[in-house]
Amino acid sequence: MSYGLKQTSSTTNTFDLNRLEMIGLTLAANGLADAEIASRLSVSEADVDAALAGAVQKLGARNRLQAVAIAIRKGLIGIEV
Repeated sequence: MSYGLKQTSSTTNTFDLNRLEMIGLTLAANGLADAEIASRLSVSEADVDAALAGAVQKLGARNRLQAVAIAIRKGLIGIEV
């Protein structure tokens, strides 16, 4: 499954987000809670929380919502409409 990830080259992902961080942001952007993301990806909620916290830090965001907005604006993730 692509989970709405854009096809990015290593030069496009200048924020060095890993796959779990990008998928977590994508699923969060589509309204899923940590427990739902964890269930879909077969990882723990703690892993999801850590991945999203890492994404927030790497993107220079203040919170998850801002991280999602930055990732969408920079073309790193997409959302399902």
